[in-house]
Amino acid sequence: MSDLPSGALSYQAVVAEYFLGLRGAGLMISPLDQELVAEWERRGLPVAVVCRGLRRGLEALADRNPPGAPLPRSIRALRFAVEDEWHAYRHDRVGDSPPPPAAEAAATARLDAARALLEEAGRTAPEPHRDGYRDAWRALADGGRGHGDPLARVEAAIAAADARILSSWLRNLPAQERAALGPRLRLLVGPRPRNVSLRAYRDALRTHLFELAKSAGLTCLRGSV
Repeated sequence: MSDLPSGALSYQAVVAEYFLGLRGAGLMISPLDQELVAEWERRGLPVAVVCRGLRRGLEALADRNPPGAPLPRSIRALRFAVEDEWHAYRHDRVGDSPPPPAAEAAATARLDAARALLEEAGRTAPEPHRDGYRDAWRALADGGRGHGDPLARVEAAIAAADARILSSWLRNLPAQERAALGPRLRLLVGPRPRNVSLRAYRDALRTHLFELAKSAGLTCLRGSV
């Protein structure tokens, strides 16, 4: 780990340095890994839980694989171990009791920020995009209700809202531009490496789609709230 005090390191920097230290190689994590770590931070996974999951995931692989087998090069390869650690942490911490007040407060604050962002975007957006923001608002309507982890509920509502914003944007693109999007995204991401799953590759394409939408002036909630 870095010699910097922990307070001087961001969530992403702590996770990245810890993972690279476990591997004993590498200088930085990939954009896909950065997005995954950002998602964990948005969902409220404590950084200690993430690091513990990474360590236990590597230990489990070392036990299963033959001696000298290479270690995973990506955090994504260990994401299920982190999710298992998060599940165990939450079960041990709260059991069947209601979620801690801090989680409810964080979920409410994020939902309020998302709604405020959509309101502002809807007021200033060109007419063709306003329907997308209205649909996104409706997707957020159920984000604060229901049972289970409040942060997970809000995360799902925000993902649904962004999907509606993107869908509206794509519908309103000229046919020629829409047809060119797929090849453009594949050019930006490059061919799928053999060791990268189809799901991870699609996540990378979608990340670039979000960036293209933002560069076109669209407001997306992902990475903004």
